[in-house]
Amino acid sequence: MKKDSVVYLNTRRKSDFEEQKEAIENFCKYKFSIDQIFHDYRTSSKPPEKREAYQEMLAHCKENGITNIIFHNFLEFSKNMDHGLREFRRLSDEGLCPYCAECDFIGFHDDPAQRTQAIQNFIAYMELYKSSMKKSQTAKTDSHTSNDTRIGRPRALDDGQKEALITVRKSGKSISQICRMFNISRSTVSKILADYPELKGEWKGNKEKQV
Repeated sequence: MKKDSVVYLNTRRKSDFEEQKEAIENFCKYKFSIDQIFHDYRTSSKPPEKREAYQEMLAHCKENGITNIIFHNFLEFSKNMDHGLREFRRLSDEGLCPYCAECDFIGFHDDPAQRTQAIQNFIAYMELYKSSMKKSQTAKTDSHTSNDTRIGRPRALDDGQKEALITVRKSGKSISQICRMFNISRSTVSKILADYPELKGEWKGNKEKQV
């Protein structure tokens, strides 16, 4: 039996709506019945609490007892990763279960309880990683303050940070975004993804050298 759901779309171009709607309908075909579609246009830079259609969707879910929310792609939800992680944690804490039609790396589509737990585990891991990164940056800042700054090799990531990088890359983040998130160079990202050729994509640096 299909589960009741609502759909939330956040598009950058008006032409994206039909394309994303079709992808979601294919995803829901045998799993979910769509009660209503809510659509915000060019609001990915705004926090969720300031999006009109998104707030209408949450109110609709509460009024009608709907717990399944279908997104096209988690990465399209917010340009600010902190906003996205915070909101998905809030959804899971309130008993709402988010899904996405594309680039879904969570799994457990047929078991909402396990899926919710997997989402919470992932968010907890990312929050732990963020805390670790802040402590690391603080320690390095203190070290540079007490010692002469010297130019050296780009910093290395530990095993936990490498796993987080690979997970984020699988979710669809670009190489440039990953460089900014982890404060590392493209060459460092390339080395970490050496065993994952499907995740490396095209590196513009190599392309420029070939010209």
